[in-house]
Amino acid sequence: MIISSQMIMYLKNTPNSAYESIKTEFLYHSNKLEGSTFTKENLEKYLQQNIIEGSHRIDDVYETINSVKLFDFVVETLNEPLSKRLILEFHRMLKDKTLDHERGFAGCWKKIPNMISGVDLKLAQPWEVDIKIEELLLKWELSSKSLQDIVEFHARFENIHPFQDGNGRIGRFLMFKQCIENKVNLVLIDDYYSKEYKEALYIAQSKKDMSELLKIFEKCQNLLDEKLSFLKETIEYMQKYDIGMDSQSM
Repeated sequence: MIISSQMIMYLKNTPNSAYESIKTEFLYHSNKLEGSTFTKENLEKYLQQNIIEGSHRIDDVYETINSVKLFDFVVETLNEPLSKRLILEFHRMLKDKTLDHERGFAGCWKKIPNMISGVDLKLAQPWEVDIKIEELLLKWELSSKSLQDIVEFHARFENIHPFQDGNGRIGRFLMFKQCIENKVNLVLIDDYYSKEYKEALYIAQSKKDMSELLKIFEKCQNLLDEKLSFLKETIEYMQKYDIGMDSQSM
């Protein structure tokens, strides 16, 4: 599903549009991958009625609320060049009012070495993060902006692991931004592929082999097309009548 920046921004400002379905699908699965206890029904109730239902850790509540605000902010800042400042702002918003925020870990690069539980990956040291992110952004700027480039950016970003916590969610927000801005079929990592995604990401980071991760991205694209098949009609309608989008969005 290819959605242009113009189209998603138009849908964002249109009541009862497909925008809420895209937001729900992205947030539910991205947060679920990190252990969120919010069901899709819990998330929908919050989005529709501003009601938190169920028993959740307080940080889970804050991060869910924050991720809703961050999703809108990512859409509002589409076509703004990817920069260290913007990535740090994404993280500050995600971690606002959480324990990480109170400890001084929000909106800044990691301060102490971190690790990914259960794997033996060598991550960037805190003093290496700034220069490695700068190098990654330069490589992205010079890339062709294809799905393969997005896969490689994601693997490198997660291997740098620039934040004390929240790296996976920020990485997927960046992927969302990159897909829309570059007219690449949306990649929303579905919890259905959680195990395969993590295994493929490990291979990409440890062996520099992106092939399995690329396959997972393509599987997630296909699954999203099935889930949001109704959105194709919306896109075609907006194209036909030139509503809020450019002519190259499909």
